[in-house]
Amino acid sequence: MKTFKPNFTKLQNQAFRLMCVFAGKKLSLSEIANELKVSSTAVSKAVPLLASLGLINIEKQNRINLTLVSLNRNNRLVFQFKRAENLWQVYESGLADALEDCFRGAAIILFGSYSRGDDIFDSDVDIAVIGRKEKEIFLEKFEKALKRKININFYSSFKEIHANLKNNILNGIVLSGSVEL
Repeated sequence: MKTFKPNFTKLQNQAFRLMCVFAGKKLSLSEIANELKVSSTAVSKAVPLLASLGLINIEKQNRINLTLVSLNRNNRLVFQFKRAENLWQVYESGLADALEDCFRGAAIILFGSYSRGDDIFDSDVDIAVIGRKEKEIFLEKFEKALKRKININFYSSFKEIHANLKNNILNGIVLSGSVEL
């Protein structure tokens, strides 16, 4: 079995994580530097390894001396890493814990493009809460941390969910609880 063991620097890891957040968008080296609060020179030295591994694309605009970086959405490995990164963000932001505290005993499932890792910068985060009544939860803090709108869908039971949506939810990631079929 082929394993992937890159030795990323802290900056390379931060740059890849940033490109996951802005998937589907091209960022200049200076935009990446501003987001990460480092110099453009440091970014220009960090991204070539990511490009050589096929994780990002680097596009040089010679006429205006501009380098644009984007996530390589044609690489299957990128989707696997991005899926793990998205799940990491859900836990790191505190969203998973907040939902579990608010909806004790419910099945809480992350589903849709965000759970699959094929989301882009303007995609939302879809979450199903099964087995609890709708309750207001303030998501602004988490939306800011994830840089995404969060949609929570409430279902009293799994049986009431339409078949296509049911399959989509079942292909998601269980954050808390379990689903009884």
